[in-house]
Amino acid sequence: MRAFRTVPYAVCVLALAGAAACSSGSPQPSTVGDGGTAATSSVKRLAVRVTGTTVTPAPAQVDLPVGSTLELSVTSDHDDELHAHGFDVEAQLKAGTATTLRLTGKEPGVYEVETHDPALTLLTVAVR
Repeated sequence: MRAFRTVPYAVCVLALAGAAACSSGSPQPSTVGDGGTAATSSVKRLAVRVTGTTVTPAPAQVDLPVGSTLELSVTSDHDDELHAHGFDVEAQLKAGTATTLRLTGKEPGVYEVETHDPALTLLTVAVR
């Protein structure tokens, strides 16, 4: 059953990432790094939008191999704080502006990425 749920989410992730990459006239994203300088074996990209208390795509688990990087672009309709547990990365969200986090999986575990006001889980990252 779990594999069945992964495929639709992956398709949604690719569609959103493509839409974000193709949009014109959008504000330039700000980027917050993970503080590491080591090269990674691969990069996954995911775009998330927060509208009020609605997270799109719906919160799900993203698998990330150890040493790989997740490039997460978050756009919110309100100012907020973004926090990636286990990666020790925080960033300010400015309404209408995409903020990009680069999260590199260094330690195996399952970590939440959330906003603070309101407290919303955007996704969980399973580093394996």
